[in-house]
Amino acid sequence: MLDKIITGLFVGVLGMLWFFTRKCELPHPYRLVTYDRLGKQVNLDLRTIFHTHTAAVSFAKHYRVLFPQYDFVLESGIPQLRRKFLVHQK
Repeated sequence: MLDKIITGLFVGVLGMLWFFTRKCELPHPYRLVTYDRLGKQVNLDLRTIFHTHTAAVSFAKHYRVLFPQYDFVLESGIPQLRRKFLVHQK
């Protein structure tokens, strides 16, 4: 009986930690980069920085309809703190 209580508490604590780390995660900045048909980067006077992935994808689709002569590419920025853990330093 005691082992089931301890296991239940362990699962509950880990579940709460996982839930709150997913909800409190800082958003990554998403940026739309514009290219013309020749592959050169073009700077248009449009909104290009977004805080959520869905908003960036939605604006990219909308811009493709408005400007069919350009390609819109979505870039995601990784914060410097998280980048240190991802890059292996030799």
